[in-house]
Amino acid sequence: MKEQRNYSIFSSHLDLAHSFWEKGLASGGWAIDATCGNGHDTLRLSRLVGPNGGVIGLDIQKEALESTKALLKENQKEEGVHLFHQSHEEFPPLANENPVQLIVYNLGYLPGGNKALTTRVASTLSSVEKALALLSPGGTVSLTCYPGHPEGEKEESALLDYSQSLLAPDWSVSFHRFLNRRKAPSLLVIQKNIY
Repeated sequence: MKEQRNYSIFSSHLDLAHSFWEKGLASGGWAIDATCGNGHDTLRLSRLVGPNGGVIGLDIQKEALESTKALLKENQKEEGVHLFHQSHEEFPPLANENPVQLIVYNLGYLPGGNKALTTRVASTLSSVEKALALLSPGGTVSLTCYPGHPEGEKEESALLDYSQSLLAPDWSVSFHRFLNRRKAPSLLVIQKNIY
């Protein structure tokens, strides 16, 4: 009898994002979590860069940074992680001092938090433009979008318009979404090409 598959190849958009992160971020490298949230992405990045790398984490909400800090402490991954209580619209000077291989955004609102406090189109576009300028050759920006709420839908649309304008010799851009689940999270990945 033929064995039945007991898992879905489409388990989550995060599985796909994580596979891009693992390919684009070397041990000893530097990464930025532009939207720390509850800290799960920051923790994953700290594991990928290892003890000789660094992670810069940003969040506009103090509650998010406290959750991130607690998760890092619980997992003994605080070393090499630098947290900043600020918007992702600007990057701290530390970001310019190290070759950044990966910048991740998990857009929308803080899970379990105030849904009125969400990332916005203008600040996100401004941030992504600055993020692209920070990337080292071969570096990647990974954006998880949430079109299931009105601001998230606008954000995804604006990011798609912007990313389609990036010139192919300099950038590779891919977009992944469930075609039969329009409100499901999507993943936009932008890589700076190596010459």
